[in-house]
Amino acid sequence: MMNKQELFHNLVQLAGVDGKFTDEEVQFLVHKAELWRIPSEEFETALAALGHGEITLNIPAEKSERVEMLKQMILMMAIDGELAETEKSLCAAASVSMKFSSEEFFAIIDEMIELN
Repeated sequence: MMNKQELFHNLVQLAGVDGKFTDEEVQFLVHKAELWRIPSEEFETALAALGHGEITLNIPAEKSERVEMLKQMILMMAIDGELAETEKSLCAAASVSMKFSSEEFFAIIDEMIELN
């Protein structure tokens, strides 16, 4: 079962993949950290991991958790109103790694658009 810390690390990596953090992304991450009770040290650890330049996402085993992770990634990607190519590529690659079909991927995106 994927814990919230792993999901948080994945979101930090997605936010930083384009080499910058917008104010909206930072606010989103701070909100998630508070909501999920992520300690500030863990936040710093997640940010430090970006400095190594390597993106490693932890993919959950359960399909329901993969859906939740993809939804959170889509929210993170869209939070600043910009869909950076690097963010889109990482999200698409994660979707493939999660074994979602194109139809499932686009259905999840459509669902997220309707909710927001």
